[in-house]
Amino acid sequence: MNPICENSPNAFRPVRCDVIAHAAFRAPLASIADLRRQPGLPGRSVLPATFLKNADEQTVAGLSVILHAIAACGLQNTAFTDWGVLAAPRFLARSTMVVSLQRFMTEGAWGVSPHVIPHRSLHSLSGTISNALKMNGPNFGVGGGPAGATEVLLAAVSMLERLQLPGLWVVWTSLEPEGELDIAGRADPATECRALAVALAPTSPDPNAITLQLEGNNGGPGEVDSGLGHEYFYLETLLNRLAATGERGGQVSHNLDGGLRVVLQCCRRFQPAMFGCTIGGQPALAVSDAGLTGGAGVQR
Repeated sequence: MNPICENSPNAFRPVRCDVIAHAAFRAPLASIADLRRQPGLPGRSVLPATFLKNADEQTVAGLSVILHAIAACGLQNTAFTDWGVLAAPRFLARSTMVVSLQRFMTEGAWGVSPHVIPHRSLHSLSGTISNALKMNGPNFGVGGGPAGATEVLLAAVSMLERLQLPGLWVVWTSLEPEGELDIAGRADPATECRALAVALAPTSPDPNAITLQLEGNNGGPGEVDSGLGHEYFYLETLLNRLAATGERGGQVSHNLDGGLRVVLQCCRRFQPAMFGCTIGGQPALAVSDAGLTGGAGVQR
C-alpha cells in the first residue's frame, strides 16, 4: 500500500501562529517550597492553599510560570475555558520514584503513596494547569525526556491548526543539572528548577504580533547555525535574541531535530518576562502587585 502522504521533512507544510504571552522561571530547587504555597502574584491567587501540596516541583514551577505570564501580558480577564495545554516536563519525579521504588520492594503496594500516580506522572503537569485555569480543552504531557522539547512544539502547532483552538499554553520544565541522586532521592544542592511557558494563538492581522513558524529544514545554502545545539529551553533563548534585535524587531531561527526549524519574527521591540532568582539569590526580575515588567504583550 502507498502512504497517504509523504512523511519526509521536505513535505512538511509550514505552520504559523502568534505568541501572545510568555514567561520564564529559573530558581534554586529549594525555593519551590514558597511557590507551592503562593504560585502566582501575592494577593492574586484564587487557588486553595493546599492545591499544590502533593505536586511535583516541576508542576509547581510550570503552573507558576503560566500565572506570571498571564499577569505580565494582561490576560487576567481571558477565559481559558476552550484552551488546551501541552507540557513537556523532563524526567519528572525522579527523586520521588527513587524512594517509591525502594518502598515498593520492601513493603509492597501499600508502601507507595497514592499521590504518586496522579501527581508524579507525565500528564500531571498539564492536568494540574488545566484544573487551575478551568480548561475544557485537551491537555497532556509530551515526551518526558530530552526529545520532548521538540515534540511538544510540533504537537502544539499541529493541534492549534487542526483542532482550531482559540489558544494553547505550552510549557517546558526541567531540573538542572540532571545529576545523580542519593539513596533518599536528594539531588545536588546547586540544582535549579527551570520553566518556560508560551501562549500560542491563531495568527492575527496585528502587525506587532510575535509570530512563530514551524517549517521543514532542507539545509539550503546559507543556513546559519543558531549555536543552541540540543538546548532544552531553545525557545527562551530565541525569545531573548528576538527581543535584542532592536526597535524594528527582526527574525531568529533554530534547527530542531527531525528536519524541522522554528522561526520567530516580530517587527517591534519587547521585553522578555522572567522571574525567580539565581543560585546567588539575586532576583532575575522584580515581581510585585503591579505585575511583571515585560512579556510578549508589553511594548516599550
